[in-house]
Amino acid sequence: MKVPNLTFSPGRGFRWGVFFLAAVIQLGALGYFGWRWHNITVDGIPYQWQCVPRLELSGFGTDYMRVVFPEDTTTWLDADPPEEQETIYVHISRNDQGLMEIMGASASKPLIGGDYMEAKVVAFHDGKVQFQVGFDRYRIAPDKSDGIYDIAPNDSVLASIRIKHGLGVIEGIYVNGIPIESSSNGAAMEAARAKQQGQDKTKTANKKSLVETGMVPPKEE
Repeated sequence: MKVPNLTFSPGRGFRWGVFFLAAVIQLGALGYFGWRWHNITVDGIPYQWQCVPRLELSGFGTDYMRVVFPEDTTTWLDADPPEEQETIYVHISRNDQGLMEIMGASASKPLIGGDYMEAKVVAFHDGKVQFQVGFDRYRIAPDKSDGIYDIAPNDSVLASIRIKHGLGVIEGIYVNGIPIESSSNGAAMEAARAKQQGQDKTKTANKKSLVETGMVPPKEE
């Protein structure tokens, strides 16, 4: 007896519907993350935090810096120890210079008025918890990324970040108070081009000013 073929073959309309739905979901997610980033940069509290940038290449071919924060261990404020990969809340404050100070970490958010960062537990030992925050990337133009190779061991490297409701974004990276992009070859080339364009405009203006309208002889009839 011949068994009928019961395999379901979706029609072209169904496939297009699935594709359209997936595209809408992806665009919605990108729009949400873009809105959240903008919202934090506008309303977030500014901090400066010591960091170590590392240049990496993403799967899409876009250069970015992986930002490592050396101050990633603090005192655990609760009685019960945390579990690995558990979401915790790192209590923070600012000193007079705007530098971030880590006050401890707990499984609950601080009281009203206290600022905090959401983080994941990496390790816990002897009352100390090692954590990792969710904002660890800094997008940078490919031609402005080579300034990272000029960083010396004794340089002051700070990430300018903003925090809102525990979430953070990195606005910039500064080496001895100067944006890391400014020390790149790309920035030097831009400055050279701008200088050359300024000189060309000056030369053109000088040529035009050599002949004044009053010096032009009258037209012979």
